[in-house]
Amino acid sequence: MIKSGCLSIALTATALLLLESGIRIASAETITLTLSNGDKIQGKSVKSESTDTVTVIDHPSLGKLKIQSTALKAKPKKKRWTGSFSAGITGSNTDRDQDLDSTSQLITQYKDEVNLFSFKANTEYGFSRSAREKEGSTDTNQGQLDLRYSYTFSGKSDAYISNIYDYDTLNQVGANNLINSIGLGYDLMKTDTTTLNVSAGPSVQTIWGGKFCTRDKYCGNTFAASSARISFDWDPNNYFNLSLSNQFTGAYVDGLSPSNNFSGTIKIYPLGDKKLFTSLNGQFIYNSLTSPQIDNSFSLQLGTQLF
Repeated sequence: MIKSGCLSIALTATALLLLESGIRIASAETITLTLSNGDKIQGKSVKSESTDTVTVIDHPSLGKLKIQSTALKAKPKKKRWTGSFSAGITGSNTDRDQDLDSTSQLITQYKDEVNLFSFKANTEYGFSRSAREKEGSTDTNQGQLDLRYSYTFSGKSDAYISNIYDYDTLNQVGANNLINSIGLGYDLMKTDTTTLNVSAGPSVQTIWGGKFCTRDKYCGNTFAASSARISFDWDPNNYFNLSLSNQFTGAYVDGLSPSNNFSGTIKIYPLGDKKLFTSLNGQFIYNSLTSPQIDNSFSLQLGTQLF
């Protein structure tokens, strides 16, 4: 129960930090408008006074400006399908040891006015061999699949269904973990550059696999649970993107058995064309039903937008 309480406090703190940072970003959001003649003007967006036909900005020199939508250059249509692939590899070879580590990540998404479908897959593999070993050993072999669909049915409200599967072949108990969830979500913030969404609903969690799974009274079973997720995405320009996500699941066994998955990605586009990028990825996993219970990882990758 102490671990559960600490984890709940950590989750609440993470959510509050994301919410506070998102509100601060949106309140001071600087936008660049392109006029029909090609000229550009920059200022802080005044959302409270803007409408569908008039955009109000606070210019640092000219003060508050009201710009008619007819005076702006038409925005290009956003792509409905987007996708990216990134990978990283490190290796070393000495007189005594050989090491090889690799990571990869595939992300694809479809988004229109009411539908949002996303698929994310990542893998990590590490291999090492010393001079005394003939075949070597696997140090890391893990990954995750995250499949999610949401439908916006009213303003900022949506209904979702999600499936999250993660594996770690080196886990002694719970080498495989599957969480299926359905529920409701709400956009606390949604602008052209910033999205902050919270969602929650009932779920089902299944744990199986591992060397000692048959000896564990919970491994190999499915439990009723509840899940909650908060996700934050910030895409301010063509050079930078920040994505954060935290999912908490509580399985109804031994009172409440918690698991938490916090992940984050920073993408840097050096050419400013939203194609080639360098990404820093981090993932922090806690699962009270597996052994070991903690699994944290970091990776630096090079990637490209596929479409």
